[in-house]
Amino acid sequence: MIVEFGHANLGEEVQARSGYYVPLEEHILLYKGREVIYTLGHACIESSCCGGTGSWGYVQVPGFLLRKHIRGGGTSPLISEVEIIQDNEDRNNIRQSVSERHPGASVEIWTADYAQFPAGGRTQ
Repeated sequence: MIVEFGHANLGEEVQARSGYYVPLEEHILLYKGREVIYTLGHACIESSCCGGTGSWGYVQVPGFLLRKHIRGGGTSPLISEVEIIQDNEDRNNIRQSVSERHPGASVEIWTADYAQFPAGGRTQ
């Protein structure tokens, strides 16, 4: 499945219901001759309904990078086209590689449910 990925504004805090997260770095991992794009960041829960708080590092893996910065720039977010990683063996190998590079970070690989916009399906 090919989807559009909106690049985060690195270093900018994003408020959420019970805390915030900060995307810090964007990386490319070479895997079987393809580029896997991922974002490394930090998340923090400051308040929650069950009283828990905490913070952790995270890695968000949208998928294989197909076309970078196809749209956006200036005041608009940069948009790239990615392919969701569907093969379980590939997902496991990529998760392991990213975990080795960023020990302790929670690694999340997109599924079709995470897709921001189907490729070509976004209107401006």
